Amino acid sequence: MKTEHAEDADPLDDVALVTAAQHDRAAFGPLYERYVDLIYRFVYHQVGNHVDAEDVTTQAFRQARATLADCDPTRTSFGAWLVAIARDLIAQRRGDEAGMLDEGPCDLVSLATQPADANDLVTALRQLSLDQQRVIVLKFSRGRTTEEIGEALNRSEDDIRQLIHRALIALRTALESK
Repeated sequence: MKTEHAEDADPLDDVALVTAAQHDRAAFGPLYERYVDLIYRFVYHQVGNHVDAEDVTTQAFRQARATLADCDPTRTSFGAWLVAIARDLIAQRRGDEAGMLDEGPCDLVSLATQPADANDLVTALRQLSLDQQRVIVLKFSRGRTTEEIGEALNRSEDDIRQLIHRALIALRTALESK
């Protein structure tokens, strides 16, 4: 069976698919398949890297599924509704990330034994995705728990654990390449 993508979608089909998904969570799959590429491309164009684009796309679909009852496909297209969700998530990230590494002395930097180590650490941190920077700073500099970070970033604890793990691997790789 060929998956129909957003560019080929009939708006009347969207009304039927959204209505079905509002009554049966398992019926959300065809909507995801139809719009995932469109949303990913939109998000990637906005954030400029694959890691953040994947994270925002995932969050957008989770939020869409959780709030699907609020969607009225007869008034606005499902694709436009999804783009609005993704746009809001991107805006939240941009607001949250402003100055995050420049808020004053970072305890992570104070752990460095030499000034050169501190510079290398800051350089390595800035190579991480914005979400990775946030979780590293929140976890290790501000001492926040995984649960607190999840609440602050509106993500599940499992998402945060995975993000911390990926961030630490990326940070180690960046530091080892120095």
